[in-house]
Amino acid sequence: MPIAGVVVVTLPEKTSEVLQALKRLSQVTTYGVHKDNNIIAVLESESTSGLERLSNRISRSIEGVIGVFPAYINFEDEVPDQEPYPPVE
Repeated sequence: MPIAGVVVVTLPEKTSEVLQALKRLSQVTTYGVHKDNNIIAVLESESTSGLERLSNRISRSIEGVIGVFPAYINFEDEVPDQEPYPPVE
C-alpha cells in the first residue's frame, strides 16, 4: 500500500477548518500544524494513482487549501524475509 507524507499548505485563517476536514477523511492521518499554516499529514491509498486522486480531492474540495506538497512516498508492500543485498566480503 503506497503512503505519502505531505504538507498541506493553507490560508492561515483557514488552517483549523482544513485540519478538521482532513481528520474526517479515513485515508488521511494528521500530525499537527507547523508554522501557522502547514499541516503535516500522511495519505494512504491502494495505488499511486489513488494517492494522486486523494491529493487532488484535498486541493480542490477543501476551502482554504493552497496546495498539497509531498515530502516522501513509500510502498508498504510485504516482501519475503531475505537479505536485500549480498554480504560484503
